[in-house]
Amino acid sequence: MLRELSIRDGYIVGDFGCGEALLAEGVGDKCTVHSFDHVAVNESVTACDIADVPIDDEELDVAVFCLSLMGMNFTDYVKEAHRTLKLDGRLHIYEATSLFNDREEFVADLRTLGFGQVSIQDEWKFTHIIASKDRLNPRRPVERLGGL
Repeated sequence: MLRELSIRDGYIVGDFGCGEALLAEGVGDKCTVHSFDHVAVNESVTACDIADVPIDDEELDVAVFCLSLMGMNFTDYVKEAHRTLKLDGRLHIYEATSLFNDREEFVADLRTLGFGQVSIQDEWKFTHIIASKDRLNPRRPVERLGGL
């Protein structure tokens, strides 16, 4: 993620479940990074429920979840990313491959939520899912993303 964002200037990025805000530290000179987590480890992190972050609709170019879809309401996290992403904004999900029971079901639910152009890459013990926001409103309500 650092490599991809370090070649971009001016992106607005949301790091959902940022931990120690290492993404902001790594690309903060190129991009504006909003770091969100349940606990603020320093003054650069906004403490909040990542299902309800304090930024406007369609403000982000990129939303990142790195090992942060562990909460019971992780579907709400992804819905919040959709709300905050601009049309054609990119969603990046990095999770342990072992977390997924059915990746195809997960991808189908992402599409239902309004994401398209979904790609899946396996990187060692992790799965990297990239999707673009291609519709403003979900096709139908999704109560819980399947496949996890």
